[in-house]
Amino acid sequence: MRTPSAPGLGPPAVFVGRAHEVRRLGDMLKRVRTGVVYGLPGAGKSALVAAVAAKHRGPVVHRRVRPGDTLDTVVDDVRRLLSEAPVAQALSDASRLEALAAELEARRALCVLDDLHVLGPPERAALVEDLGGRLRQGTLLATSRESVPRHAASPDRVELRLEGLSEEAAKELWRELDALYGERDGFDAAWGRSRGLPFLLRRAHAGDTGGDEPVRAALAALPADERRLCAMLALSQLPLTASALGPVLSGDAADPALRRLGAKLLVETDSRGRHGVHDLVREAMVSLLSPDEARAGHEALLEVLEREPLPAVVRVRAVCRHLQALGRHEARAAFIVAQAEPLVRHGAADELLGLLDSLPAGLRTPQVKLAHARARVRLLDLRRAYPELLALRASLEAAAGAPEPESNEALREGVGAVLVRVALFALEPEACERTLEAMPVPSSAEVFLQQLLAWTALRFFQGRLDESLAMLDNAAAATGDRRVLGWCAYARALMLWIEGRDSELAEPLAQCVSLLEDAPLDSRGPLVAAMSAGILSRLGRFTEADAALASARERLGQLGAPRLALELDCIAAWVRAESGQRGAALAALRETEGRAEKAGYLFVRLLCRVGAGRMLLELGRRAEGRAQLDAVEEEVRSRGVVGLMRAARVARTLDVPGPDAPPITVEPREVRPGIAARQRALAALAAARSGDAPRATALLTALEPLARGDDFALEHTLGHLARATLHRHAGRAREAAQALEEATRAATTGGLDPELMAELTRPLVSAAAQAASPPEAPAPEAVVLDARRHELRAPGKTVSLERRALPRRLLYALARQPGSILSKEDCVRAMWNAAYDPRLHDNALRVHVSHVRDMLEGTGTRVVFEDPGYRLEASSGFTFVAG
Repeated sequence: MRTPSAPGLGPPAVFVGRAHEVRRLGDMLKRVRTGVVYGLPGAGKSALVAAVAAKHRGPVVHRRVRPGDTLDTVVDDVRRLLSEAPVAQALSDASRLEALAAELEARRALCVLDDLHVLGPPERAALVEDLGGRLRQGTLLATSRESVPRHAASPDRVELRLEGLSEEAAKELWRELDALYGERDGFDAAWGRSRGLPFLLRRAHAGDTGGDEPVRAALAALPADERRLCAMLALSQLPLTASALGPVLSGDAADPALRRLGAKLLVETDSRGRHGVHDLVREAMVSLLSPDEARAGHEALLEVLEREPLPAVVRVRAVCRHLQALGRHEARAAFIVAQAEPLVRHGAADELLGLLDSLPAGLRTPQVKLAHARARVRLLDLRRAYPELLALRASLEAAAGAPEPESNEALREGVGAVLVRVALFALEPEACERTLEAMPVPSSAEVFLQQLLAWTALRFFQGRLDESLAMLDNAAAATGDRRVLGWCAYARALMLWIEGRDSELAEPLAQCVSLLEDAPLDSRGPLVAAMSAGILSRLGRFTEADAALASARERLGQLGAPRLALELDCIAAWVRAESGQRGAALAALRETEGRAEKAGYLFVRLLCRVGAGRMLLELGRRAEGRAQLDAVEEEVRSRGVVGLMRAARVARTLDVPGPDAPPITVEPREVRPGIAARQRALAALAAARSGDAPRATALLTALEPLARGDDFALEHTLGHLARATLHRHAGRAREAAQALEEATRAATTGGLDPELMAELTRPLVSAAAQAASPPEAPAPEAVVLDARRHELRAPGKTVSLERRALPRRLLYALARQPGSILSKEDCVRAMWNAAYDPRLHDNALRVHVSHVRDMLEGTGTRVVFEDPGYRLEASSGFTFVAG
């Protein structure tokens, strides 16, 4: 099936003398999937490429690059032509090039780009190298007046410099033109002047007798009706059908005039009956037009565009260009605002933004500003959309005293609705509440639903979950509308999921899925499937979760909403986390967090940070995980969205509990691999420490099929420690030492925190040290911390502190006031002479405390953590010799 290439023209009616080039280029493109044909204007580059494209067996799309085009407009136009439908909004040139390459590959399609030289060098390189370099099944073929420079890392491509025709080929072209338009003498003179360029040969056959500018001379001699049609085709930059051009001239004069222009080789007609002009004719014709002629041409083209079937984005672009040329800026502004929604639906929000930015400052009306902010939201640029909306709301409030027509009231409602959403995304609860309070009584059921969901989300963020749930209950009790009931159930399930109230999730999830299964494909449609995937994975129903994710992605592909894509990626990462893919989940959460941070979508960013903190704890990277969750809680407090605090605290439950924590409960029905493995590993270690060998052995057996791969390094470590403990209780010292070595190896390979490993192994190491020590306890008075010689002396050992500056400083600071708590601030000041910053110092401080504890092992003196710091619990014979 061949995809039509609506914006382009096919080869001319007479195309001869290029059989060798067509064959050579076609053969080479079977091996190398990117080609560039370059040469002088009039050499026939477009005709050659069109002839090659005509032989392609798959879909073909054609796009001519015009002045003013950018990389995004060209690539997105090709994407729309290829799919013959709207495309997903791309947030960057890299993502749109990747999407186009994937589509070309999937369809084995040929993309033809004419006049690549119109773009700047970076854009040319992006198309030829970034796009072309990805292709293995699809093909990219471009024409240009100049070559595209290569560099050392450039992917392979075909390059063909197109010269003039040979004399024999030129004679063949002349004979074909004789047969088509009537015999004409003068080939020898034409050959001498044309250098074999087909365009100039055609012009000579049409009657050009030479001179510096034969095309201009031919155009200047046109009668009025032909001049008018030629002017319109030159100004349109789009090929037009005869039916669209028919009303331009009175009666049936258009068809004969077009035939005469074709006979003069000034107008080209493709196989689909569309008419256009060569670039050289276009440039000459535009330069000849008087201001009145140009105005009349643009006016006529506006009428033609109403009749011509064109893609929505192409039509908007063309109408705006003609209105701008006519200086009708107010009409252009109104047209752009009216076409904002169609542009967004077709994945052209960035083009909409460019059109709005092109308007004069005096025409930046509130309607234009609202469309501008909405385009930014669509492009996931919340950081800039938010202040724009605040400023727009302030200006509308300042003008609120004036008599307000209904349109102004609707405008305020529209601004409020967008601002509320963005304020929620950006975690700005005060602005959200103020906006909601100022909004008028809902004018429709849809606006009521939007405001209800916004109020419940706001109260949840403010830590008032019970109020949110009561709002939803009251709204559900007052309506029988399935849609309202469905979205109330959805909001309840989402808040309970974030809150970690797993036992309450099943009922609202089932309600929202059943009530909204036929939800329209709008900005909320895919949310149901996405959110249900997250909840289903929390409940351990992974097959259903995967199906829900697939459904969400399919629907999202039809909708093309970047914000929903970001939310879906966040939820998909959480699903991976629940399934035990900890490393992959952590990487996905961090990548999504980075995109959310750049966009200003702070709600999703915090969800990603909570998830990443949890994964770090599950992976045994305790200090990093705790620091991340500390930072999340601090931000939650500072922004006034304490409702998210619970999510961070639930994540902390995945940390390895301390020695004073209650016993671990093993839930036999738990099917989430990570949770089930953690429960069994911790319970096995606790059972081993208490001497319950049968229970510990049974738990370790149950652990083995769950804890597979690098994601379970901490569980492997806990399992080895449990075995080492069992061996020690049984008096098998050698086996205990081997198991302890295995635990250390697993911890090192898995990247566990040294402090966590020291905490876990301390009972075993202490027991081994006690077993190896003499029966007599060392004299307590023999423990000396000497700050003059930088050493710690105890019976049987001397520890040099000479090269361990940071642990030494910490130990000296604690030893100066044994028994007293030294705050973290004082510890950091003693070690680094710096102000305490938990993000910088907490992890390092824990590591150095662990080193100090190792130094003091077996001396009867130890370092104990007591909030808000540490204290030295010294033996009765401990002596500190100050330096």
